[in-house]
Amino acid sequence: MMYSFQSEKFKTKLMCCNDGIPLLLPNIFLHSLYKNRQVYKLIWIDGTGKRRIKDAELNKITLSKKKISECFYELRKFLLWLENYSKNSSSISLTTHHNLPEEFLNHYINNVLILERNTSEKMVEKAISGLTYYYNYLAFNGFTNIKEIRVKNKNKSIARDNTKRRNTIKYLSPSMRAELYANARNLRVECTLRAGGECGLRTQENVGLLLNDFKVGGKSYSGMKSFFKEIDVETKLNERLDKQKQEFKYWLQGKYSKGRRNGVGGISRWIYIPRDVMLRFKLYYETERPKCGEDSLFITDPLSGAVHGIREYQGTRDFKDTRALVIDKQQQGLLPDYLHILEEDHKYHILRHSYGTDKFHDAVEEDGLELENVTHLSRPYLLVAELLGHETRGKDAPTTTRKYIRSVKEKLDQEKSYLECANG
Repeated sequence: MMYSFQSEKFKTKLMCCNDGIPLLLPNIFLHSLYKNRQVYKLIWIDGTGKRRIKDAELNKITLSKKKISECFYELRKFLLWLENYSKNSSSISLTTHHNLPEEFLNHYINNVLILERNTSEKMVEKAISGLTYYYNYLAFNGFTNIKEIRVKNKNKSIARDNTKRRNTIKYLSPSMRAELYANARNLRVECTLRAGGECGLRTQENVGLLLNDFKVGGKSYSGMKSFFKEIDVETKLNERLDKQKQEFKYWLQGKYSKGRRNGVGGISRWIYIPRDVMLRFKLYYETERPKCGEDSLFITDPLSGAVHGIREYQGTRDFKDTRALVIDKQQQGLLPDYLHILEEDHKYHILRHSYGTDKFHDAVEEDGLELENVTHLSRPYLLVAELLGHETRGKDAPTTTRKYIRSVKEKLDQEKSYLECANG
């Protein structure tokens, strides 16, 4: 298996075979790319004279750091695919990849990326740029001839359709959510992300997680401190795993939720917090949260100079910062290939929607239903509506149901594709 790493000595990304042997030509290109930040672009020149023949030349252009990272990522992705493809081919291999015919490179772009992987138009353009810059570099230095890498006319509309289809995906797999949590810059950020992805909270609803017990309508409800004490008691009693409380019910007040269209406040509901998430909340409270009189669980960063409860938009900011880190690592090839599942247009709300999609799928499976037969009167829909605080009546109910049916299909497609890639 080919792998890549960061060379501190040469300040560049490098690639090696599984046995540690460097890939010579890719590494020469990468060293030049990271050192000089320049690549070669093919420029056509109008011919003169009677024959009017057009000549071409390779001119240097400078790339931004972002473009350089994209170039590395696309080359690495192609070589990984080529390595796997070569296992069933006697004529194709990594050692001869510099002399691959133009038709084979275009097979990768058109058949593999567009038709098999349903890659979006924008990502296809990045792949073409990355491979073109690489092969132009090889051609300029005499290792191969010029390759024209492009999207065939018949596949352009398919790539555009892939873009539209990808833009409607509103689901992140548990594995990708775990990557987001792992890349959070601190415990507070990790906890706000987990609140969305594992409990189904909106960003403004994070404000409604309170430390102390409270009363609503004369009825008492437990705050986070009470749950933390429960965990401490279980620990002292050395409760067996099968006796430990695995889920904590928290009453989220409607005033912290999304208001309804008629001007009435949001819907109050029970939030079911998994034990592992509650343990992270507890760790944040005990080790990172500054001491203050605020009742909110989540507090602003003390380094900001103003310590108070987080604002309604904090989840959005936390997701944006963490998304940038994960996408950057993803593009550099530092993470497993999640089929480009994390995109720039993904927002905090996708965590909540992914949580709802998982619950919807599980309920459909438990009831032995076909997705197409689920309506807004079916148990899976009513269950998810209750968990997420959705309206169950009115004209919007069937629309909400259809969103989850489509998301479950995307979830199943992602799982299938990921397994196929993992199994080669």
